[in-house]
Amino acid sequence: MQGVYTGKELEEYNMYINFSNNLKGEFLKTKESYFANYSNADLNYVTPDTAKEIFIPNVDQTHQSINDLKEMLQKKATLPLKKTAQSLIPEVRGEIEILEEMADYYETKEYTKDDFRKAKKLHDSLLKTTKKNNSDIASFNKEVDKLMEEQHLAKMEELKNNGDTVTYSLIQFIEDAEAVNVELQNQHMQAVNILKLDTCAYSLKYDKLVNTYIELETATKDKEKVAKSGFSEADIRTLKAKANQVKIDGKSIIERVESKEAITDDVLDNNTVLEKTTGTPEKLLHSYKNLVSEYADFPALN
Repeated sequence: MQGVYTGKELEEYNMYINFSNNLKGEFLKTKESYFANYSNADLNYVTPDTAKEIFIPNVDQTHQSINDLKEMLQKKATLPLKKTAQSLIPEVRGEIEILEEMADYYETKEYTKDDFRKAKKLHDSLLKTTKKNNSDIASFNKEVDKLMEEQHLAKMEELKNNGDTVTYSLIQFIEDAEAVNVELQNQHMQAVNILKLDTCAYSLKYDKLVNTYIELETATKDKEKVAKSGFSEADIRTLKAKANQVKIDGKSIIERVESKEAITDDVLDNNTVLEKTTGTPEKLLHSYKNLVSEYADFPALN
């Protein structure tokens, strides 16, 4: 198994992740928004309403991540993603140039001089490349996800080998909590339909969460192991309290289903109240996010 990256390899690895995140977030969403606003169902260009603001968002973060990655690739890249990234960068840069030209075109209202002829030409250029490029981006992101999973497994193995059962149990608990939330999502569960929950499938995930919490409890009772983890006793108390809340909220969902207690309409109409209502997926998700946020405050552990 590949070990945990350090030094220059870690720097390169983080750049690939940053590039992937910007592609999945800023870049693809900008293109999706563009086609939604400036084309019909067949993706043919539709002249926008000039009485309204015509705006093409910038993709500066994606552009910057490309510049950083290109500089690194020219010097010291060694990871398996190098080849894929090198072939993808020109494709993405080409589409960024089209988007930037569109933004300038609409901002300067050049369409008043050419009756949108250039707009249609730029639209067709983006449409011509977007299917292949989106497919290549998906392939790259899949490789990044695979590498991230490998690094995660390597990190967990390293923690186990080093005897850091506190950090290991905490990370495992967070993963198990995510799995419980994913199970609810896969069943399309919300407060409005929670009584239809398949409790057998849910309990399989929840019981694993409970067992991991017991392991976390056991590990954190050993002061030597706590010291080895790098957490202070105050850190442990805070993290355990948030983890315990996740466990409680997960159990409350089962109890609500078993008691067949539906959520009242006045609560269903208010998401803020839902996040505080016992026995709802919304409250469980809120508690899970609080735990993840607390964990994220310890960057050395991520």
